[in-house]
Amino acid sequence: MITQFTRKKFYELVWSKPLTKITEELEIDYHTIVALCKKHDIPRPPSNYWLKLKFGKKAAQPALPNPDDKRIILGAINEEQDPYSWIYLRGKALEKHLKKEIEEDQSLDLNVSQRLSKPDRLVEDYLRIKEEREKARKRGQYLSSYDNPTISINTSKEQETRALRFIDCLIKNLRLRGHHFEIRNYHYEIYICGVSYPFSLREVNKRIPRSDGWGSDYIPTGKLALKIDSWSGKEWQDQKTLTLEHKISEIIARLEYLAKKERAESIYRDVKHRRNKIKSERAEALKRKRIEEDQKFEKLLQLADQWKRVENLKEFILMLENNRLVDSDKKQVIQWAKNRIEKLDFIGSIE
Repeated sequence: MITQFTRKKFYELVWSKPLTKITEELEIDYHTIVALCKKHDIPRPPSNYWLKLKFGKKAAQPALPNPDDKRIILGAINEEQDPYSWIYLRGKALEKHLKKEIEEDQSLDLNVSQRLSKPDRLVEDYLRIKEEREKARKRGQYLSSYDNPTISINTSKEQETRALRFIDCLIKNLRLRGHHFEIRNYHYEIYICGVSYPFSLREVNKRIPRSDGWGSDYIPTGKLALKIDSWSGKEWQDQKTLTLEHKISEIIARLEYLAKKERAESIYRDVKHRRNKIKSERAEALKRKRIEEDQKFEKLLQLADQWKRVENLKEFILMLENNRLVDSDKKQVIQWAKNRIEKLDFIGSIE
């Protein structure tokens, strides 16, 4: 939860301490603070401001423009109520917070064991199906991966045991964090906050061109790489001083951050779509109403025109009745016309 800030209160905050301390206290990204100041015309201390104060030098502090502006520019953002704004305001600070939370979680065991003990069901299935494939290969048969999906691991024999121990530790801790795994498109995917991520573990190969110039050979390097095949295409690899085994908390934090961000953006898109739909429906209703009103008005004009013509007809009939030269046949026509006029109901025709 973030405390509410008006422009004046936020101005006082950014001039009271360095932005790096504010990011820690509010758990929001540095660039978000800079963006808020720029958007709401709040002056920020220059880069040498705090250094001058440290050595007792004078440093100018410009006044806040429009100090009477009391609008709230930041505050009271709740993950459940407004996930998109919550993710946006916390930015990368959220990922750091998740990593710290994971490392302090006593229910997790982030240390990869030296031997594979009580492996997860997915690892057991991988070993079982691998053995079945090997037996089928010796019989000259082929065991389809579509009918027997497993977690994706591609390493040399030398690195296979290590790869299994690492992936087993990662899967177990992801389950303890409340996430699960499902088969999708014949492959296992991680499901976090309703968002799925395909994943694969491989050994990095080094490409060496052949001496005869025809093609290349790929030599295993002993380095493992975990790839998340999402739109971001994030991949973690062994480094000289830091192996994958030491990056489990970082991997889980990154996955949870990406999932929360993607879920928030999805909710935001849905809300935006619904608002646009309501706006479109209202515009369409107004359009229909205008058309109906135009039709009613046109009908009134037609009735008025008809009434005027009938009034002229009445005068004409009256003139004929006063004419002595009208015979009996014409009198019948006149009576028929009068009866026809009496049947007209202009008031009833108005809707």
